[in-house]
Amino acid sequence: MRLLIIAACFLAGLGCTGTTPHVFIPDQNATGGTGLEAILAAHPLPPGQNIGVLALGHTESCSYHLVQVRDREQPHLHATHDLAVTVLQGTGRLYIRGELRLMEAGDVAVVPRATPHYFVNTGAGPAAAFVVFAPPYDGKDQVPVEK
Repeated sequence: MRLLIIAACFLAGLGCTGTTPHVFIPDQNATGGTGLEAILAAHPLPPGQNIGVLALGHTESCSYHLVQVRDREQPHLHATHDLAVTVLQGTGRLYIRGELRLMEAGDVAVVPRATPHYFVNTGAGPAAAFVVFAPPYDGKDQVPVEK
């Protein structure tokens, strides 16, 4: 029975410790290896703001960001960028090409360029995700689309 409990905790993806994920990146914004709670405390989503994007760093081929969503994104696509999303905190529904993907901390989704998508937060507080764009994202390649 004890082995079953340990296995269940492991498979839950968060272990039994209740610790939050760490974000290990090159130390460009003093965030290398900092716990998620510390990054969120240093860069909280302001009251009344729906979405916050914090650029954490970049290489020649990609950029990485902490994205917080209080309510939902509007449907959009990125015409020239592929992205990978790892949910770090919270829960939500990610729609990719209109298909529902239930997301929670630890889940990863890949969104190819020119693919319509959007996220709807279903948790009590802001959801947080680590998002990697390739090539590096300049904040300009977001094209609104109809649901």
